Amino acid sequence: MILHSLINFALFQVVWFMFLLLEQPAIVYSAVVIALMFYLSAQKKQDALLVFKGLPLGMLWELITSDLGFFEFKVDPLPFWLVFLWVALLLCINTSMSFLTNLKPWQAFAVCLLFAPGSYWAGSRFEVLELGMPLWQFWPLYGSLWAATFTFILFLNGKIGEFVKQ
Repeated sequence: MILHSLINFALFQVVWFMFLLLEQPAIVYSAVVIALMFYLSAQKKQDALLVFKGLPLGMLWELITSDLGFFEFKVDPLPFWLVFLWVALLLCINTSMSFLTNLKPWQAFAVCLLFAPGSYWAGSRFEVLELGMPLWQFWPLYGSLWAATFTFILFLNGKIGEFVKQ
């Protein structure tokens, strides 16, 4: 199980870094990695349902926060590769990020608040996106909103898990 989680984590990092460094040209390569992530999934039905339900939430979230001026991508409104990045992220929830599913909602929220904005900050450092405000404002504001959204996705994942086990 630990090896499975490490592989899942490594595959997500491959997807993340491909988009960080290559952006749109990485779509084909990332699709292969994402297919491998799904193939290796121990809970394919739950992961498939989570992607089906969570991806629209994630993309809506990105669109709203982009429109609110938290950040701006090079393409308007959002780059297509962001869909693939969200799929890869969602495929981590039940594997390498499964520890989040065992936390109380406020604890998962706190973890997301602390760490999620770092991905966007890194993206801005590599000029994949531009932050719409100073980092000291972006981190707590965006982090709080992202944490709330992702905590809801974790809740949704729990409900999907219950449904799958019926």
